[in-house]
Amino acid sequence: MDSFIYYYDWQVDIAPRIPRLERSSQGYTAAYTGLINLADGSQVFVKCAMDDNSERWIKKEIKVYRLLQDAGYDYMPRLLAVNADESAFAVQALIGYDFSPHWNVDKFHAIMRARKDLKSLRYLFEADQDFSMRKVVGVQNKWPLLLDHTTLARANSVLEQCGIATIGPNVVERCNASLGNWHAQQDTLIHDDLRADNFAYDPQTKTGKLIDWAWLGIGDDSLDVASLCVGMSCAGFDIYGAYPDLFDEHAVVSTMGYWLEALSAGDGAVGPAQQSQAKVVEMCYRLLSMRTQLTA
Repeated sequence: MDSFIYYYDWQVDIAPRIPRLERSSQGYTAAYTGLINLADGSQVFVKCAMDDNSERWIKKEIKVYRLLQDAGYDYMPRLLAVNADESAFAVQALIGYDFSPHWNVDKFHAIMRARKDLKSLRYLFEADQDFSMRKVVGVQNKWPLLLDHTTLARANSVLEQCGIATIGPNVVERCNASLGNWHAQQDTLIHDDLRADNFAYDPQTKTGKLIDWAWLGIGDDSLDVASLCVGMSCAGFDIYGAYPDLFDEHAVVSTMGYWLEALSAGDGAVGPAQQSQAKVVEMCYRLLSMRTQLTA
């Protein structure tokens, strides 16, 4: 039986108002998400599964919210209600917070503080295989797959449709070779999806709250940082210029390979997710061009 204490009763307070939910356009989830107004005048953010896959991720998110909230983790919205089969939940609505892709030093420091406190809570998850990165998103180096000309051609086709320069076989070979003796670590509790629309920032207090916990796992700290920094670079904030020691060649190469292979795995159609992934590939390539010889 669930012993977690919720602020609202799902059946009484939440479920009757879901038909009037104000849909959210944030993120790439298949879940049904948005804000609802409650009888007490407050708003909550609701996330409901729409299929078996989204239900699996929502169950994991609920587990994360319970464990982190019980541990006193401050950098997340408060879990307020969960339905009976744990296919939907409600959390604090982060009204007035900044989800924009505009970064500055204060906002960067805020998300790094959230990461630091999160890392200290690894013990809560390390025995649970649901939080192994092998199960969450995998730890495989994707560059060997891209050595296949057909796979690379599919990825390049998507890049072309996005108006982005393609990646040549010579670059693939160099990137693959650069990771020959490198392996992703699995020793740090990471969010693994750090980006502006998953971080609600309060510029007044210079603090923020992380959302979208489906990819939380025991993984590689350098990859978590690289993903964040590449996203900041895409948004126009020169994070590596401000903090050059953050640049990790292996992590950026791995990130580029991960998303390039992801582009090859789809049906060739280009939507918002593919456009975002293509921009990450482009930025990784640009960063490697400026700081390494891999793209020469």
